[in-house]
Amino acid sequence: MAKVVGIIILYKPNITILEKCINSLISQLNNLIIVDNTPGKCEFIEQFKSLPNIEIIVLNDNYGIAYAQNIGIKKALEENAEYILFSDQDTIYPPDFVEKMLECFKENKVAAAGPLFVDAHTGKIQFFIKKGILGFKKINPKAGKHEILQLIASGTIINAKFISEIGLMKEDLFIDWVDMEWCWRAIKSGYKIIGNADVIIEHRLGESPKNIGIKVLPQRSPLRHYYITRNAVHLALKCNSLNLPQRITLFLKSLKYIIGFSLFISPRFKNLKYTLKGFYHGLIGKLGKFNEEL
Repeated sequence: MAKVVGIIILYKPNITILEKCINSLISQLNNLIIVDNTPGKCEFIEQFKSLPNIEIIVLNDNYGIAYAQNIGIKKALEENAEYILFSDQDTIYPPDFVEKMLECFKENKVAAAGPLFVDAHTGKIQFFIKKGILGFKKINPKAGKHEILQLIASGTIINAKFISEIGLMKEDLFIDWVDMEWCWRAIKSGYKIIGNADVIIEHRLGESPKNIGIKVLPQRSPLRHYYITRNAVHLALKCNSLNLPQRITLFLKSLKYIIGFSLFISPRFKNLKYTLKGFYHGLIGKLGKFNEEL
């Protein structure tokens, strides 16, 4: 079997859910790298050092998910990983996950493959995104492998031999849209992104969701809403991996974020301030970690 190294990024994790995540993965991997991105270090991280084939890297601060992923990628490449699996700290995997996902790489030039996931908050199975006439098109396959446009990081496996050409994660995005931008870049470079609807993982979107009638919105902090909005605007303006309809759609999404997060998610006024600041920073290209007082 191919050498598969997993990377879990931590940020103030829930110990119970993290243990379930690790236990669901560890036997399926050759090695597991845990990158702790928690400011001041996760207080219970040491207990995992006794587990076999686990390496822990403590950053002592939050440098962003892209930076933490790149630390893990570089370490995995040093260990001659053939495939690298990304995971959030709150994702639970079936026992045959890696085996089934590796089947996707039998096709030529597959840069990454990912599963469907069910949101643990709502019980709803999420969708894949394909290229559409107006930019992006949702599909809800019941089975099979599908060439798609993008994946979320958690549960995604990438082919290590293509990283040198596609590149690492874009660190100045810090968090949000990092995984999707990498997928778009891979496709621009001539590679494929595969969604495997035969595999479903359990993942948590945001914190407790809010039902606003027409849809259920994941609730996140105002700071996350800042990054989501800022990076959507920036990528709409600057990402040459997308075509014009996709970039227009992405820009319009940023406007929807300002309205939706401000009207429907508390604290509404703070969300408005953060999304407007994110929109402005996206326009002027001010990226990286957001430290400015609002």
